[in-house]
Amino acid sequence: MGNLHTDPFLLIKLNYIQMNPAMKHIADVLLSQRNESSRLTIGELSARSGVSNATVTRFVQMLGFENYKAFSHSLQQFLEEKQAHPGLTSPSSHAMLYAGGFPHKQDPESVCRYVIGSEIEMLNDTLSLMDFSLMEKVAELIDSARQVIFLGEGRSHLAAESACSRFSRIGVLCSCPAGFHNSIPAMCMAKPGDLVVGISNMGRSPTVAEGLTMAREQNIPTVAITSVKGSPVDLAADYTILTGFNYCSFSKPSQATCYEPGSENLPQYSVIDCLYLMCVMRKDQDCLDRYYRSATLIDEKRN
Repeated sequence: MGNLHTDPFLLIKLNYIQMNPAMKHIADVLLSQRNESSRLTIGELSARSGVSNATVTRFVQMLGFENYKAFSHSLQQFLEEKQAHPGLTSPSSHAMLYAGGFPHKQDPESVCRYVIGSEIEMLNDTLSLMDFSLMEKVAELIDSARQVIFLGEGRSHLAAESACSRFSRIGVLCSCPAGFHNSIPAMCMAKPGDLVVGISNMGRSPTVAEGLTMAREQNIPTVAITSVKGSPVDLAADYTILTGFNYCSFSKPSQATCYEPGSENLPQYSVIDCLYLMCVMRKDQDCLDRYYRSATLIDEKRN
């Protein structure tokens, strides 16, 4: 998955939602003090985080490191590479834009910079996480499927509807059932040769996870688009495209309920746009001619 092996900070954010409160304290310290992080001993980090040394050890092992020494070495290597070659490190390696659910100041400029800065960070993280060979594989699955069923709930359903609308314009047979009373019949009627794509920001949607599970039981390939590795939606799919999420909304839960950005689903739309363009480039001239004809007819209706 992209640069996970070189960007320990992105790895922390990828696992953040699944962490317990003590581990989140460690993550918050590391993400807010990035340049200093590699110089911290395990004792210093545990003291700043208000946890035990053993909790720090479990934290780094959760991230896939053998021990704290290996984790600290990874941080040091990454920060040295960033300093020597700033253009080669992942966009997510920049200093944390904001440290909580609200901007530090309440003037209009600070609020706007907070919102748009958070969106930029989510997109940067999504690009850093992106596995381009997987994106090509999913585009191939969409292009060759008998039909594509997009599943989503809440704001993720809006992303699913957008995907359905986009791909139908280039001749891909799509559907976007809303709610379990529509998704269950859709899964029961699906056949091998179809494709099911489940979209869920936090990966907890029961309707999406159950739909993906039903599809896999019928030997129908499944794809998840989600921000949380190890979530029910991720585990239910054959392939998972991981996206960035708004870390700031979760680093201070008491404030997260006040500012719940609609743009948290922006990375989903970006992934859909990438897949759409990759599918467009696979189409023959006849399909493109028919697309341009339909676009012309739509324009005529607008005039």
